[in-house]
Amino acid sequence: MNGTASQLEPGQVICPYCLEIVTYDERVLHTRNEKLQYEKLDISKLTNPLRRADVMRSSFQLCGNTEDIKPHYIPVPYLTHGRPLTVAMVGTSGTGKSHLLTQMIAEVTDGGLEPYGVKWQSVNPADHSVFIRERVALLRSGEQLEATGQTPFAEFVEALLLTGVDGQVRPVAFFDLGGEDLVRTDALLRFLLGVDALVFVVDPVLAFGLPQLDDARTQYGLEVSRSDPAFETVLDRLPRQGPYLDVATALVVGKADLLRFEPPVDRWLSEPSSVPADPRRLREESRDVYAFLRRHAAPAWLRPFDSALRCTLHFASATGGQPQNGLFPHGVRSRRVLGPLVSILAMCGLLSSNPDHRPSTVGM
Repeated sequence: MNGTASQLEPGQVICPYCLEIVTYDERVLHTRNEKLQYEKLDISKLTNPLRRADVMRSSFQLCGNTEDIKPHYIPVPYLTHGRPLTVAMVGTSGTGKSHLLTQMIAEVTDGGLEPYGVKWQSVNPADHSVFIRERVALLRSGEQLEATGQTPFAEFVEALLLTGVDGQVRPVAFFDLGGEDLVRTDALLRFLLGVDALVFVVDPVLAFGLPQLDDARTQYGLEVSRSDPAFETVLDRLPRQGPYLDVATALVVGKADLLRFEPPVDRWLSEPSSVPADPRRLREESRDVYAFLRRHAAPAWLRPFDSALRCTLHFASATGGQPQNGLFPHGVRSRRVLGPLVSILAMCGLLSSNPDHRPSTVGM
């Protein structure tokens, strides 16, 4: 939990876009028309509770903060279902974080969190349908997703309502920002001050000088890098309580299919996820990922782990193969993409009330 969120009064929520404190207010509700334009909404005459609840679920509230920022609207369920959890993907464009996030959310909507006692519902049904159609279905049909577009304004790509094992409902919003934008745009860095969780995505092509990755580097015109500028920028900007960042953190070696014959990557890619979440297994995988990064990558790639009070490390593959001319010729098969999110949810207290699985025991 970030420091600002812990100081909120009941009913107050941090706007996920501008970080101002917002309280649900029926006087500034809006609906969105077929042209995706926002129009004022008057719900005072909606006396039928079922009709009212249905209208509210697809409604938005205008945020009152307009200082140096464009008008922005928050889905009403985001304001009326407990304290939100914001998750931001961090990494240079091209690292595969958009594919990883898409497959992660797809597995949630396929029921992937139910074995952990967590159920889901969309925050906004219309936006969720667009996400499934334009990202999940497209990727699963074998088409490569477009790179994250440049933007001066952070907007979540998807938001879900997750009901934890304790029956409490919390909105979870996922942000996918281009690494170049993070380096270039101060407003996006300011937005990161309010996030609850960070997922740092390591691109093996950039991080590891292994010879089997030379063909991929040649194909994309890349060279081995000593760090990811997006990692450095985010870690330098976020506030610390003492020597460490007190934000739930996952460090993911993505595109792990490129390393599938390398031990211990081969072992983890073939293993199913532990259900329920097992802190011992999380520590074991984290130890193996840490050792692999220490052996094959420059030290700066481990800076998220060195900087965060709670951090787990993971191997994952969003697609199971590499694209050719915008297509995945052998189809798309994800491996272990849900692991980082399960870890984040455990660190944030959504998975278990068991004292042996409390947040402090999950992160390394």
